[in-house]
Amino acid sequence: MRKSIYYAHAMCMYRWPAEQRELAAIRRRFARAKIVNPALYDRHPAKLRDTIHFCFRLIDECDVVVFSRIFGRVTAGVGLEVNHALDQCKPVFEIAGGRLVSRSRKVRFISRTATIRLYEKWRRVNLDWD
Repeated sequence: MRKSIYYAHAMCMYRWPAEQRELAAIRRRFARAKIVNPALYDRHPAKLRDTIHFCFRLIDECDVVVFSRIFGRVTAGVGLEVNHALDQCKPVFEIAGGRLVSRSRKVRFISRTATIRLYEKWRRVNLDWD
């Protein structure tokens, strides 16, 4: 049976080149796996009603979770997703320097308000970078 990988990443990265680079890193490590990317569900009615619990259900159906940080910080939604996966005893990996590193401890993450501010900063920086 083919593994499925949930890709937990900041919403500001959705459909940006940085997202494609991280997806490539996941594919290098899990070549035959199906990648579940929450960005592809943006308009799903259940996700619009209750984003985090919709994502928790996706995680529950996956075998592994891979996550990333922005500016060294774990954003609010990603932190909740990673910790949910760890509560479910799922393997979790962090994308760090283009490699996947196994993580077994719960992550500390920033507030939703701080996350939104970080999204704005990330977009400003990446308009020039990507």
